[in-house]
Amino acid sequence: MRMSKVTIAVVLLIATVVILYLTFNHGSRRIGVNVGDTAPNAEFTLPNGSVVSLASFRGHYVLLYLVSTWCPDCAYGVAVLAHYVNLFESKGVYVIVLEQYDDLGYSGPPITSFLSYYGGNASRYFIAGVASLGMTKTYNPSLQLEVYYLISPNGRILYSGANLAYTYPGLISVIKGIG
Repeated sequence: MRMSKVTIAVVLLIATVVILYLTFNHGSRRIGVNVGDTAPNAEFTLPNGSVVSLASFRGHYVLLYLVSTWCPDCAYGVAVLAHYVNLFESKGVYVIVLEQYDDLGYSGPPITSFLSYYGGNASRYFIAGVASLGMTKTYNPSLQLEVYYLISPNGRILYSGANLAYTYPGLISVIKGIG
């Protein structure tokens, strides 16, 4: 049975719509830890070599953003976050931007260079580091290029998503509603 060019075009269009829906509709699919769960404790390394526990930020709002430093959308996501630096400061939200473990197997710039270049000298509320293997597996088990979580002072996940450059309006809306 031969398909006409129109039929093939329709099938390709439907496939494209389904792929785009699955890629950008993050409210309906799990990316790692679920909204409402307690954020699992995990460790990351600061540029100076110090190991920091995520639990040490209890009592503060935290936006945890795991990125791949070779990813253009991750770079844009950091630029978006830098644009909202005043909002984060006014709400007391620490933005922790972490290179995923081993940069997901590819080579990109060091996280400090990446954050400085795309985020500028954003704020004392912006923290750069490298996620441990355990942290990357826990918060990003499907190894997406980037994932993010908004964590409340009591350690609960308030909001999560992927592709920050395209999904930030929902995140910003939640942050504006804080306290």
